[in-house]
Amino acid sequence: MKNNSIEEIWNELKKAKKVLIPLHPRPDGDSLGSCVAMSYALKKIGIKVELISKDKLSENLNDYNFVKEVKFGKDINDFNLNDFDFIVFLDHGTLKDYSNEFQENGRVKGKIINIDHHDTNNYYGKFNYVIPNLPSCCSILFNIFETVGVEFDKELCRRILLGICTDTNFGEYGDSADSFEKMFFLIKKGKINFQKEFVNVINSTPWKIKKLHGILLTNMEKKSVGKYTIAYSWATKNEYDKHGLNYSDVRLGIVCMQDIKGVDLIFTLTEMENEIKGSFRSKGFDTTIYSKEFGGGGHKQASAFTVDKQDIKKLANKIIKVIEEKGLVQTE
Repeated sequence: MKNNSIEEIWNELKKAKKVLIPLHPRPDGDSLGSCVAMSYALKKIGIKVELISKDKLSENLNDYNFVKEVKFGKDINDFNLNDFDFIVFLDHGTLKDYSNEFQENGRVKGKIINIDHHDTNNYYGKFNYVIPNLPSCCSILFNIFETVGVEFDKELCRRILLGICTDTNFGEYGDSADSFEKMFFLIKKGKINFQKEFVNVINSTPWKIKKLHGILLTNMEKKSVGKYTIAYSWATKNEYDKHGLNYSDVRLGIVCMQDIKGVDLIFTLTEMENEIKGSFRSKGFDTTIYSKEFGGGGHKQASAFTVDKQDIKKLANKIIKVIEEKGLVQTE
């Protein structure tokens, strides 16, 4: 498995007349930012783009004006793929959320461009550019656009900055030096009011998300693993449905547990329609050694997974057992 060059991928894209760009299921800020940034760059060179998302965004991301460019409630299977020269998958570490009819032996049928930063990516595209050591997909797009000479105007800067800020928690996760360097460039180049346009918006917590925090904090438990302490919690679909939360909202729940003094590792489990989403966060420990055990991945200090629906408390005990067996391993 190896990458194509940036130049090769960009030259292929420039030949296209029309491309399809789907946000990943339960989209976050990096999914939104990378997709709208790529769409913006392609439209500037005359390429038609269909930008779609099967799932809704969390409430705070809806404050950005470029959200209106996305057709929500649309799935890949709603389109005739023969109408597109390429399908561009951005920030998709896996394709397991897509139907079997759309895949063949774990790879997507058709002309696929796969740009991603997850180390679980199996290079499923016809053209691939996967850089696992970069902290966000928007960090990769920054490098791509810089290499091929795309102009970083104010609008493009805002779109890329969103993905970097949200996926790294303003530079906290992953390669902080890379994140801070790029954020500084984008803020300065785009003449962006960082506090007003990003810090205040991203850190604003909608009322219903606070309700989710209440559920998680009520259910929260802790356990000692050697000299370390882990905290964990869960939210069932029945518990959060009554507050009108969507699947993109619930992925934000874990933030309410990240600042607990004396806790080294946390995880949450959120019950969905047919699966359970697990999220890990840590203070300097590698969480991917646990998420990979359940088919997931991500950053060292922030990773996730999804599994088939099952008893949520029994699943929590399985995860604790894995943590106890593997121990807590500090990141480099």
